[in-house]
Amino acid sequence: MSSLLARRMNGAGASCSYTSSSVINTPSCGRSSRRSTVRVYAVNYDPENVFKRPPEQGLIARRMTQKLMEQNKEFASQMQRAKDDIRRQVLTRREARNPPDDHMELIEFMLNTDAEDMEFEIARCRPKLTPAFFKQLDSVIGAERFAAKPDQERLAELDTLRQYLEEAVEALDKAVVKTASAADRLKKLLTSRDKKETILEMAAANEIDQALVDLLQQNIDAAKAAEQTGPAEFMEKVKVAVSKYLVTV
Repeated sequence: MSSLLARRMNGAGASCSYTSSSVINTPSCGRSSRRSTVRVYAVNYDPENVFKRPPEQGLIARRMTQKLMEQNKEFASQMQRAKDDIRRQVLTRREARNPPDDHMELIEFMLNTDAEDMEFEIARCRPKLTPAFFKQLDSVIGAERFAAKPDQERLAELDTLRQYLEEAVEALDKAVVKTASAADRLKKLLTSRDKKETILEMAAANEIDQALVDLLQQNIDAAKAAEQTGPAEFMEKVKVAVSKYLVTV
């Protein structure tokens, strides 16, 4: 009898099920194919952190954006350091050169000036570029042109220098006038109580031009160089507001 029961329990028709209604369950065996449903509780219980949580939505994009921002900051910092190094080199080179007072020596000085330093040297030497200087330069050009064996290369350099200096001096003098006017306008703007109203009045009177914006930028650069963060930020805002009414021809 017992052997028959054992064979029945080990056969294919036997089935066992457990119910989750009580803590201790007694297995029930029978020929029925119906199985009870197993209920699962505490799905978030994972003390050993076996089941990793899925990544938050947009996490990768945020990390990539943060990484790009850090890289951009570092790149901008490197570019600024490179610009500062170049600026120091240019200033050192310019300070090492002393413009002479003699007209003949000043002509040679200008001929030996690098193209990127010409505007700076013309501005620095403007008081020396008098009608007497240009008369001396014309004499040098004439002497070379009518020489027995004129040096065509030097003659071309002298002619180019003559034309360039004349045009540059004229443009510089006009810029000085505009800058002086721009300084007065900038002072009026910065000392006004109502900046928006003053900007509108200046725009209506065509007093907002490139000279005003350039002068404002120069003041911003000077404030930053002096580590005056507050004034620099204030003038940056003024520049943005002024630039809206800038009309370039």
